[in-house]
Amino acid sequence: MREFVKMIADANLGSSYKKKPSVRANVTFVVLIGALFFSVCTYGLAQESSIEIEEVAGSPQITGFRSAQFGMSESETLEAIRRDFQLQQSRIANQTNDEDRTSSLVATVDEIFAGSEPAQVAYIHGYKQNKLIQVNVVWGSPVTEEVDPQTLVTTANVLRKYFVSLGFDPDRTVVNTRIDDRVFIVFRGVDEQGRMALLQLISNQVPAAEGEESEPQFRIDSLLLSYIEDIKDPDIFRIEKGDF
Repeated sequence: MREFVKMIADANLGSSYKKKPSVRANVTFVVLIGALFFSVCTYGLAQESSIEIEEVAGSPQITGFRSAQFGMSESETLEAIRRDFQLQQSRIANQTNDEDRTSSLVATVDEIFAGSEPAQVAYIHGYKQNKLIQVNVVWGSPVTEEVDPQTLVTTANVLRKYFVSLGFDPDRTVVNTRIDDRVFIVFRGVDEQGRMALLQLISNQVPAAEGEESEPQFRIDSLLLSYIEDIKDPDIFRIEKGDF
């Protein structure tokens, strides 16, 4: 734990990014997003030109991601993606989450902000209303084949520094908090409407060498940024009491 926190504290925000690794063409990262989709709400939330946060009377308001605003239909979100990133249709995929019965438009983006690593962005639309309810941005695994943990930490620090500067209510803000061996909250802020921006470093266990017995070791391999419209009552499929 001490080494992990030191890694975050010591990251050089002014250092240059390494050469971009090759980007995987698949969108299997949706599995990661599915696993973390609304579990983030149990933890208790967001970019410079890439984050759509309005400031109303000095209070930040999380309204979506760039041109994509919460409440948009899939066709409106698709147009927002094309406008924001000038992407061809081949780089925007359709995905579904069978458990939540939500649908997503997934975009592969070379650079979210100047100097950043390649990322994939999932625009998630709800089960009943089919409106935009959440946006997830993922850097690292499985977007790129060779993940540099220090690069992810540097990106996390850059984003955290920006979020903190926005002036979220301290009582609704969490910074640099470890949840368990896999999840480290870099920043979490909730606006006055209960909408959340959440930035997490995700680690996975590193297999021990053959024949060795040692304590489990974890390695940072993903950075996940989420914008969530409704953390208490998301528009996902659930079996209600008395219906089963």
